Amino acid sequence: MNTTKSEFQKRISEINIYFETLEMLDRGECRIVCQTLIGEEEIMHIDSELSKILKANGFILLYNLIESTVRKSIDAILNVVKDEGLTYRTLSDKLKKLWIKQEIKNINANEIGIKVLNIAESILNNELLLLKQECITISGNIDAQKIREIAQAVGCDEPKDGAALKTIKDKRNHLAHGEYTFAEIGKEFSVKDLMTFKQKTEEHLKLVLMNVEDYINNKKYRAI
Repeated sequence: MNTTKSEFQKRISEINIYFETLEMLDRGECRIVCQTLIGEEEIMHIDSELSKILKANGFILLYNLIESTVRKSIDAILNVVKDEGLTYRTLSDKLKKLWIKQEIKNINANEIGIKVLNIAESILNNELLLLKQECITISGNIDAQKIREIAQAVGCDEPKDGAALKTIKDKRNHLAHGEYTFAEIGKEFSVKDLMTFKQKTEEHLKLVLMNVEDYINNKKYRAI
């Protein structure tokens, strides 16, 4: 879990650098001054189009923070299960369901009998179980509702609210799928709006990390 929190802080620091630069756009005319190798000075003004693009890119950074934090949190839980060498009998009911879902995923009709037999043998023989990250579907569409669904699936406390995360996910998807240009997305928001999104995202993800840490510390992944 320490690794997960450290990675979160690292990404927050990177985002803070970017957003501090964005804040300059609201203070007046901005320009980039470059000292060339031969000592000449070159200047490029940051016009309204570049400003829009820079703002839109903020949604990419925020979404990457959200998805990374969720993935790393899932990894932290699954790694603890692996490190403790848990079996079907010692897993919580929630994780038992996830393991079975993982084992029967993508099997065809001809494999059902063999797969059921293998699952039954693993349980009866009290074998150590390996939960893989794909037992929880993410697929690049994480917002507050998806985070709550994942929390329900593993038996972790659910963070409330998080409406800002849906806007971030939607705008990121518009950009990733080429539905809108960066300038078209960026013109909808002020730098102040972006700063608010950043603040709300950071607050929500800190709650996620707190809940995951509580889940691990209190061994909620184990059978009662």
